[in-house]
Amino acid sequence: MSRPAPAATVPLVLVPALGLSQGGFPPDRWVWAGALAAWAAALAAVLADDAGGLRGAWPWLATAGALLAWTLASSLWSVDSEQSVLDARRTLVYTAVVLALLVLARPGAGALVLATHAAITFVAVYALARYLVGGHRTTFEANLLSDPLGYANALGIVAALGGLLGLGVATTAASRRVRVAAAATLPVLVTALELTGSSASWLALALGLAVSVVLEPVRTRVLRVLACAALPCASAIVLARESGLAALAPPRIDGWVVAVGTVACALATAVLVGRFGDVPVRGRTLPAWLLTAVALALLALAFATVVAYGAARKPRSLYYSVAWRHEYLPHPLLGSGAGTFGSYWDRFGQVTVWGGALDAHSLYLETLAELGPVGLVLVLAFLAYPFRAALTARGRPYASAATAAYAAFVFHAGLDWDWEMPVVVVAGLACGAAVIAGAPAESARLGTTARAAVVAASLVLGGFAIVGARSHAQPGSALKLREAPKGLSHVLQVRRGYDLP
Repeated sequence: MSRPAPAATVPLVLVPALGLSQGGFPPDRWVWAGALAAWAAALAAVLADDAGGLRGAWPWLATAGALLAWTLASSLWSVDSEQSVLDARRTLVYTAVVLALLVLARPGAGALVLATHAAITFVAVYALARYLVGGHRTTFEANLLSDPLGYANALGIVAALGGLLGLGVATTAASRRVRVAAAATLPVLVTALELTGSSASWLALALGLAVSVVLEPVRTRVLRVLACAALPCASAIVLARESGLAALAPPRIDGWVVAVGTVACALATAVLVGRFGDVPVRGRTLPAWLLTAVALALLALAFATVVAYGAARKPRSLYYSVAWRHEYLPHPLLGSGAGTFGSYWDRFGQVTVWGGALDAHSLYLETLAELGPVGLVLVLAFLAYPFRAALTARGRPYASAATAAYAAFVFHAGLDWDWEMPVVVVAGLACGAAVIAGAPAESARLGTTARAAVVAASLVLGGFAIVGARSHAQPGSALKLREAPKGLSHVLQVRRGYDLP
């Protein structure tokens, strides 16, 4: 395992904190999340002797900053400038998180992978305990597992990312105890995923598994861990599905029984992986040309899946149609302004059938509609940058797990409103930072000018995050929800069918 990295504190603190605070959806959560991340970067820049991962990965931070600037600038031509500024405040959090991850990062992906997996597992266990043992189920999400995030699909993708990271730890960790402990989390995470009913998260998990198997140099080891975990995980999934807990009808199996069964499956996975999971550590990475061909094939498959999934399912197909026909085509150069989809859905969508909606359920289409081609290029450049490091990081410890989880996050963002749930984005960015940290690099000293620039940027980001506390704006549209109460639960209440998988 790589030596501890200060960057591990970012997911360890922010993922549970945001996860237990409605996923970070309410704007008041962005105040402390952005300030904590920014000021952690400032403190590291002052106290640390080296530049962390900043010198080699500055384009990632530059694209994040450019996206933030363009989002804020869109308020100048937006049809709802207040919502555009609100979107910029959320993007500020992501920029501050990237800055903190890069300044605090050290070579080696292990610490970030382990910390992000641990943070996600904590959120999933807490969610399951409330749901199964505490009987905390809400009709806002048709009894699906959604709390404490408040949105079932967000919890689903978070669980999927945790599962991919857990598989990587169970495959790669030098310590046998760590491998066994990570393997034991797999049935817990797939149980949480099943109870969310998030089919898009299952697709993301499948893509991530494919990436993991392709990139892992010792494929026999990852396949053996998968074989050991297959039966216990399948049993946990079947038990959760057959319980009927996530259905509107009375459950057929009590939550306590599902909880005990899930624990039994976790113990069985730990025993099987501990007994049969080890194989001799030898293998080789695929040649670069073959990896490129496989990556292109997976990219084409992912794109086709996104298009087919969106076209075949309502109301997503309707969201996409409104975003393209009524929002982007009338504003092909600059877009309609960040955060304005809700206004167009209220005017042109089937509100009486599907309820209100604030997001197009696809980061990429929504960005094109709201921020125009420039915004889409910036989002794609920002999210694509860690994949650049994936080629040089292949074969190194934890690199395949980090890349697989990050690929799942980027894919799922095209099928849902992950960008509006900071807990999902912070977990995904931590995976991206782990990919970058996994690439060979040498720490370099941070010069006086660079150190001053980092401190200044951190203080500006943290200061503006704090200033946001004076704003009382809430996610909404120009036509509705202007006086809505704070919190995600109210938004879900007024949108019949909006958030169903």
